[in-house]
Amino acid sequence: MIVTGHRFPRYGTIGLLLLLLMELAIFCGSNGVMPDFAWWRVTTWATPVCWWGYILVIDAWVYKRRGSSLLTGRREVFVAMCVLSVATWCLFEAYNRVMPGWRYLNLEPDLAVRFVGYAVAFATIMPGVFLTCELFQTYDAFVTWRLPRIQWTNAILTGSVIVGAAFCFVPPFCPEQSRGYLWAFVWTGWFFLLEPINYWRGAPSIYRDWERGSWGRTVQLMAAGALCGLLWEFWNAWAFTKWEYIFPLGQQLKYFEMPFVGFLGFLPFALELFVMFHFISSLFTREDKLEL
Repeated sequence: MIVTGHRFPRYGTIGLLLLLLMELAIFCGSNGVMPDFAWWRVTTWATPVCWWGYILVIDAWVYKRRGSSLLTGRREVFVAMCVLSVATWCLFEAYNRVMPGWRYLNLEPDLAVRFVGYAVAFATIMPGVFLTCELFQTYDAFVTWRLPRIQWTNAILTGSVIVGAAFCFVPPFCPEQSRGYLWAFVWTGWFFLLEPINYWRGAPSIYRDWERGSWGRTVQLMAAGALCGLLWEFWNAWAFTKWEYIFPLGQQLKYFEMPFVGFLGFLPFALELFVMFHFISSLFTREDKLEL
């Protein structure tokens, strides 16, 4: 049962102020109120500032609803999550090097500062998605979603691993002109590859949810991925340092910089993050402190 009588922590108010001040800077810069130099210096950091502000707000909201949260009771998990977030996104950046899907504009010329910016920004990805999912769970969103149970056999699970491995490792070696069309395989491959291993090892598992006919957590994660995707692209749109998408599919119809067809990737991406987090964390502990 969710208890809602807890105070909203001060760090949540700080996060809200960060968001509002950055949005004000973006608005002033885009409307010529702020000098170009000041707009450039401030909005170079728009994405990480907005995302850290968002994380503070959502974690505080979860605490107010539940009485516990990552930042109040599971800080070691939060730190591990940030580290894994950087590591997993670096993996996808490696894919981007060989099968270009996006590129960054107006990057900081100082390499040391640039890499700090990468780390600060990439560290927000897992916490942002997982905290959004936790917030949905405090409202019992989608908990009643059920589908017929799936009976897993070792043959089916092994097939999932084989399909996942093919999705993960074949696209980078395909002909160069076709690689940009293959991102759907990357956004699903790690799920199919690692999820059976989580199932076999007794780690938190989406497949085990499906075995029970429960799709609540699956839909919560996908909804969190969709909402975070909307916010990522919204905050990116007016920032000075930003990204744009260069994969060849669906470039005619966009939500800000993101083609709508590519936006669908945020749904399985959230599942991949969940699976990757538990695959790595279960190597060190069998205790599920993520609480999703």
